[in-house]
Amino acid sequence: MVIITIFTVGYEEVQPCHTTALRVITGLTIVAGQVTTLYVIGSILRIITEKGFQKAFADHKKIKNMDEIKNHTIICGFGRIGQTIARELKKADMPFLILDRDAARIELSEHLDYLTMEGDAGDEETLNKARISNARTLAAVLPNDMVNVFITLTARNMNPALRIIARAENPATEKKLKQAGANEIILPAMAGGLQIAHRIIRPSLLGVLDDDTTFLKNDLAELGVGIEETIVEKGSHLIGQPLATFIEGVKGLSIILAIRRADGTNSQYPSPHLILQSEDRIISLMRKSG
Repeated sequence: MVIITIFTVGYEEVQPCHTTALRVITGLTIVAGQVTTLYVIGSILRIITEKGFQKAFADHKKIKNMDEIKNHTIICGFGRIGQTIARELKKADMPFLILDRDAARIELSEHLDYLTMEGDAGDEETLNKARISNARTLAAVLPNDMVNVFITLTARNMNPALRIIARAENPATEKKLKQAGANEIILPAMAGGLQIAHRIIRPSLLGVLDDDTTFLKNDLAELGVGIEETIVEKGSHLIGQPLATFIEGVKGLSIILAIRRADGTNSQYPSPHLILQSEDRIISLMRKSG
């Protein structure tokens, strides 16, 4: 009766318990049932509480990271291009922040453990929260050209020293982006077409550069150098000569990256003593004149 009273299951037994054994079994059943109920309720409450704490901790960590971030890149738009930029910056261990207002893309970015903020990239308050004053670069890569123009204009007014790289689908938008303050304009369709054309015209050159050298290819022009491909044509004086002869002919202004033979085999960073053959393609890093 004490157990029945404590666990509030009633004041009468359905069937009379005349023996000690039956009373013990009934008491254990009542205790086990109540303990199980309390355990289930406690587990549910713990799960709810832990999720709340985890979310609060994650939000606190995100705010702290945003407060401390500097010299970072703000990626406006987490579509295919934005995802590619984020992946490459992650590989290069460079700080960046994803800024988008699409809930699905925000969820994807957070799942990839990227520093993420939901909001309109064209809004000054949102850009302030993204620490645009401390940023080094802003990439406006949304699929809408006019939105990219507006983001560029807003960002340029807020941080005159910011490097802005903008995406344009329509070549006619390039002028507007420059007027809005973009430092560089990328046209994905044109860039893709040029890459396909280069693979057709100079397949061996692109083959050498396919080995994880994206940043190198993009920055060569700023360094005053370029990738050149020289074909050893039939009847050339270089046939039968060591590679050093070619190097001397360009006055030491070239670094040889590779040689592709006529049969398609490649020799990367070949020795100066390598003998040149007809139809060899010499791929080199050449300093631009002037």
